[in-house]
Amino acid sequence: MSNFHHSDFVKLLAYIYKPKLYLELGLYEGETWNKVTPFCQRKIGVDIVDRGVKGEVHIKTTDSFFDHFNEKIDMAFIDADHTFESVKQDFLNCYKRLNDGGIIVLHDTDPEDNSLFVSNRCGNGYKIVDFLEKEFDDINIVTLPLTEAGISIVSKKQSTRTHLRNEKNIS
Repeated sequence: MSNFHHSDFVKLLAYIYKPKLYLELGLYEGETWNKVTPFCQRKIGVDIVDRGVKGEVHIKTTDSFFDHFNEKIDMAFIDADHTFESVKQDFLNCYKRLNDGGIIVLHDTDPEDNSLFVSNRCGNGYKIVDFLEKEFDDINIVTLPLTEAGISIVSKKQSTRTHLRNEKNIS
């Protein structure tokens, strides 16, 4: 797994979900952004630093972005500010805009050792997993120990395929 990067996993999820609207918070140099491109109808990226990533990219804080963004999203990838409070706010902003059947992917949620607790790596943002498990009873969440930092996938329980099928009385 030494050559495996979290962006490869997010690319696989984009391939499976084929989001109409993909939102990426924290672009860095655009590795994940570029890998998901073939599978998304529309992509919106947000970062505080302009590193030349091409596309519909907003150079501003995520809070400032959400002040004027109210569209529904199908897939979000959160990898911006690594403080717990920022990750929490980014999650809440994405969650209230998440379409049924959509997913939110959180990076840096399962650091393999204490050296990753620095601000430019996982910070204390990994604490989001415990917060979500305690505060939300309407989500599915799975955390995977991918690469050194981990990744978590969140979906709404009421938008699972089984739930939707039961609502429509389909056997």
